[in-house]
Amino acid sequence: MAKTYKLGVVGTGGIFRGAHVPGWVALPDVEIFALADISEAALKACADELRAKHGIEVPAERQYTDYRKMFRDAAAGKLPLDLVDVCTPNCYHMDPVVQAFKAGAHVIVEKPMATSAREAEKMIAAAEEAGKMLMIAQSFRFTPEALLMKDIMNSGAVGRPYFAEAVMLRPRGVPAWGLFIDKKASAGGPVYDLAVHILDLTFHLLGFPQPLAVSAGTFLEISNKPSVMKHDQKRYTVPEDFAVATIRLEGGIVVDLKTSWALNIPGHESQVRVCGDKGGLQLNPVTLVREEFGALMNSTVQVNPYAGIASHSEEIRRFVQAIREGLPSPVPGEQALKTQKVLDAIYKSGETGREVRIR
Repeated sequence: MAKTYKLGVVGTGGIFRGAHVPGWVALPDVEIFALADISEAALKACADELRAKHGIEVPAERQYTDYRKMFRDAAAGKLPLDLVDVCTPNCYHMDPVVQAFKAGAHVIVEKPMATSAREAEKMIAAAEEAGKMLMIAQSFRFTPEALLMKDIMNSGAVGRPYFAEAVMLRPRGVPAWGLFIDKKASAGGPVYDLAVHILDLTFHLLGFPQPLAVSAGTFLEISNKPSVMKHDQKRYTVPEDFAVATIRLEGGIVVDLKTSWALNIPGHESQVRVCGDKGGLQLNPVTLVREEFGALMNSTVQVNPYAGIASHSEEIRRFVQAIREGLPSPVPGEQALKTQKVLDAIYKSGETGREVRIR
């Protein structure tokens, strides 16, 4: 008889309810078993929604306003937990992850993995000590376009990559909900919210070479002033609303990054491009560029075999599959640590105006 995994959740707000719940309820071998959130209102809203939409009953004794008590109960054998999903704001990832490992659970945690490389290293060490899986919820890897793009990269059609471009720009798109703009909760702005997605995908396509150095500029010119946006500009305490960086990787690869919540441009832009000595590949739309038949050809996708996949649900499916089948983590902490070091360096370089070397 197949094992049923019992899931504990830390952070029951919009990310969990809107993005993660569909993935969990689609898995017949997972039971949403316990919930934790410091907000009683968020906890109640989640429990009510699970009951009304999915027929899932999480009784009051398995609803916690202190995740530490949930994990103490798990460690003491009072609350069986196999899996933990951490969906808290950025600054509150490390401790629940570490506590979950001490309680004996496998963990998937929302991006960014942490708000410093030191925190990320502690999370990796906790996973290793517990002998459990750590996965970072980098959902962009699991969109239909990204899945196909990775297959094309793996085929060798691009050859040896030497340049990549990672762009995620919003003209006016500061989050007006949650704690995104609160430095104490989120630490950073679009660098942690958007760049982490697009950089992870870019590094994933490149095979995660070692980052060597970052030269960056960070700017806060729009979001802390009155504007057409709906957020409260007086609460805007994160350090940037736009960032640009040049990232040097081992193997002579250079990555250009641009990301914003607010920038005076005509519209949204989201793009990844990888250029190699045999061809080039871009994400939106998925297009392979290379010389064929004596001409430079653009090959775009007509039918994507991954069409219909929902990225958040797919990352959760792969997380559980990897645990069940003894496979490596689909997004291991060691990869996210490389991205985290780059994010740290972007902020440091933006603050000092100097290139930052990465060790």
